[in-house]
Amino acid sequence: MQKEELEKLIDGKPDDIKAKGILLFNAYLKTQLSVKDDPSSQNYRNMNSAQEALEEFRIAQSGEKSDEKYTTEKSVLKYLEDNGWKISKPTLNRHIKTERKLLRQNDGTFTQKSIDKYAETWLKKTATGKRLQEGTDELQRQKLEQELKNLQLKNERETFNYNRDRGLYIPREQMDIELATRAGILIAGLKHWIQTNVADWIVSVGGDTRKVGELINKMSNDMDEHINHYASSREYEVVIDGEDKQPQESGMEIL
Repeated sequence: MQKEELEKLIDGKPDDIKAKGILLFNAYLKTQLSVKDDPSSQNYRNMNSAQEALEEFRIAQSGEKSDEKYTTEKSVLKYLEDNGWKISKPTLNRHIKTERKLLRQNDGTFTQKSIDKYAETWLKKTATGKRLQEGTDELQRQKLEQELKNLQLKNERETFNYNRDRGLYIPREQMDIELATRAGILIAGLKHWIQTNVADWIVSVGGDTRKVGELINKMSNDMDEHINHYASSREYEVVIDGEDKQPQESGMEIL
């Protein structure tokens, strides 16, 4: 029983009923802590007794009828196996007679609720090989991981949209057009540059083939200057209609 269940159960009840419920609930919590600190057989017996007393109080105050009872260990074993719990006859016998993890009622029977509580606390499910709490914890962990991934994806999407609105991104199609345009400008510019400067290069070496090195240096320096001019931030309006035209800056149209 959780604290919220107890509060709902005793709400509006006489003070003596409230006091009894709180006393039984606190006693059960203390025995749980004792088992955690020292998992001895005596502490287990104390915890089971406190649990049974609290359950009887719950049934009495809720008006529920007592649940189904099982008179033999064999019937308990069958019930557990039929409900998907992994348990053997020797283990069940040990849990009842030695470790006292499952207690009989005063009339010597086992209640269905006490059996269910015993199974949820101590046994593993046959299908998963895990305790019920372990399976719940694993599902909760997976749920939290998925929620974290969704939050990260949402944050990335919102960050991208924010940067896009600030003009930090441009559509891929626009980028492809821009690159193609810049490539066309470079190619046309280089062809025009060669035509414009070839006479100066010949003159610079006096037509002497022995001055090839000087020619290469001259051409390299001129190319660096041309590339630097191309790489600077400028806007171009391009209409290429011939290979001998020089691209011009924004506001000029290449005819």
